[in-house]
Amino acid sequence: MPTYEIEMNGQKFEIDAPDDASVNLAVKQLQAQPPAALAKPALTNPPVEGGYSNGPEWTKPITAFGNGIVDMVSGGFADEAGAAIDSAGSHILPWREPKSYDQALAEGRADQKTLAAEHPVADIAGKVTGALWGASQLAKSGLSPTFNAIKAEAGLGRVTAASAKEATVLGTISGFGSGEDGFVNRLVNAGVGGGLGLGIGAVAPAAVAGGTQLVKSAAAPLIAPFAPNGYVRDALATALRRAGQTPEGITNNMRAAAADGQDMFNVADAMGYTGERLMSTSARVPHDNRQPLAEALMARQAGQGERLANNLAEGFDTFDTAGRRVADRTAQRTAEANELYPAARANAGPVNVTPVLQEIDRTIRPGVNQMVNPRDRIANDSIEGALTRVRSMLSDGNSQVTDFDTLFRAKLDLDDMIQRAEGQGAGNRAHYLSRVQGLVDQALADASEGYVGARDAFSRASRRIEAVDAGSAASRISRRAQDTIPEFEAMPAGEQADFRAGYIDPLIARLEGASSSPTTNKARMLQTPKFEAELPAFAAPGRGGQLADRIAREQTMFRTANAALGNSKTADNLADAADMNQFDPAVIGRLVRGDPIGAITTGLSKALGTLTGQPPSVVERLSRVLMETNPDVALNVLQAGTQQLSRNDQLRARLVSALVESGAAGVPRLTAP
Repeated sequence: MPTYEIEMNGQKFEIDAPDDASVNLAVKQLQAQPPAALAKPALTNPPVEGGYSNGPEWTKPITAFGNGIVDMVSGGFADEAGAAIDSAGSHILPWREPKSYDQALAEGRADQKTLAAEHPVADIAGKVTGALWGASQLAKSGLSPTFNAIKAEAGLGRVTAASAKEATVLGTISGFGSGEDGFVNRLVNAGVGGGLGLGIGAVAPAAVAGGTQLVKSAAAPLIAPFAPNGYVRDALATALRRAGQTPEGITNNMRAAAADGQDMFNVADAMGYTGERLMSTSARVPHDNRQPLAEALMARQAGQGERLANNLAEGFDTFDTAGRRVADRTAQRTAEANELYPAARANAGPVNVTPVLQEIDRTIRPGVNQMVNPRDRIANDSIEGALTRVRSMLSDGNSQVTDFDTLFRAKLDLDDMIQRAEGQGAGNRAHYLSRVQGLVDQALADASEGYVGARDAFSRASRRIEAVDAGSAASRISRRAQDTIPEFEAMPAGEQADFRAGYIDPLIARLEGASSSPTTNKARMLQTPKFEAELPAFAAPGRGGQLADRIAREQTMFRTANAALGNSKTADNLADAADMNQFDPAVIGRLVRGDPIGAITTGLSKALGTLTGQPPSVVERLSRVLMETNPDVALNVLQAGTQQLSRNDQLRARLVSALVESGAAGVPRLTAP
């Protein structure tokens, strides 16, 4: 403690005091002494009433610890508050000698500085405790921007900005509170505190993040092989954060897949791209579960074609082939016609074919041609020939058909002629014949009321058979969704069902004929713009969304398997080589050559290279979690990981906040010169 020499009333006094404030207090006490007292020997180290000199020695570290806590929590205003209380108490309590606020403040600051100097460990411990408590209270009340940013999983940049802002505010407040000797001094101290807080706040997040990562990396090689579960949970929680998902979201996706019959959909699939990368690592790092993992992925992928075929059949509510559907519809039409047409013929009257003959004559005009322009040996064209044949079945030139059965057989022959013309591409011939066909059909309907019902039933059955062919044509790549979807929507419900059978049959055949190799993605063919539009539109009512989800999951499962099993095998080969080559020959070679330092360096290099990654025990357990298909089990494991990560984040947030608060609050007191 420094010794000050002062002169008063011609006498010199030596005073031991820690600072100028204590000297001023001692001078005031000397001035208060009567002149006779000043003639006594020089006063050295005058006692401070009720201060540091009082009390047993063992209480002083406790007092220093408490001073540190109070000073940190109060932001530097504890000495002023304590002085006000001390001064007020000295005037109220009868056994105490009254003292002014300035005197109480000087005594308090002197005691605090002396205690801090003699018991620095207790003082620092108190400040750290106060900083931690203050940080926790700010965090609990939601007033710490740093804690809020870390809790919100913000990036390092945002956390650093929040930390710098918080530390600047706290540093300014603490600096102002720690100032002495006037308002200007407090302003200066506030500026110093704000600047110091800004610097500490900008550095603290990176320092804590780097320090925790360093400790974690250093401890992992020693702890992870014997206690891998914590590292597995940490890896899973980190993966969830990177994937932007929650345990509940992952397991909800798995439950939805199981409800759609895809209970092989696992945790890695539900994570998306992050799950693919974890699965890739798990399949390439040598561990005991590596082979079962690869075999399970290959077996799952080998069944992709069969699963997709079943999904299409269920989504279209169609479990027969297009050929089977046509055969069944034809048989139904024949059976119905055999029942309806005989009844229509039995109750039929005479038929009138005169309108039919007039329509034919308007085209070929046989009477006029023979009289005005004889054809001689010029042959009829195909249209004339076809119409002439039909006319010959209805009239011989003198008489015409009146029997219903005869005209009905002529109609059946006319139907075949039209069908052959269309098959041969003779559209014009088919057109003229169709005009005649309509008149023949009307003549039959006029002669029999039952014929109309039989004809309509036969027409409906025929359109359903034609719908199967329309569906098959719509599945071709050359057909566009802009054309096929309106065509389908214009059909009645019965024809739409047969359209589905014709549409889905070629797609199922392609799936069943595709390669069963694990590297073949059969879902890809169903994810073109054409099929992405048509499949939901053509699917059975209420099943389009489910079908689209199933196809999307099959695509996801392929990507997971391909990330683990596909691509270059270089990584697999390197991992296998590292697993087999546990002893480096270079180490032995250096020892034989008498280079122990080089051998140790080479061995350490190899050991450090191995220890930088997760040990096989961690990867093995991680792979088992990634392959988990039970949503309940997955939820428990994933929630445990996120809870651990949340605890780690909260600890990191509190450490940063404590550094910010302690650094900002620990502003040195500046006194005026």
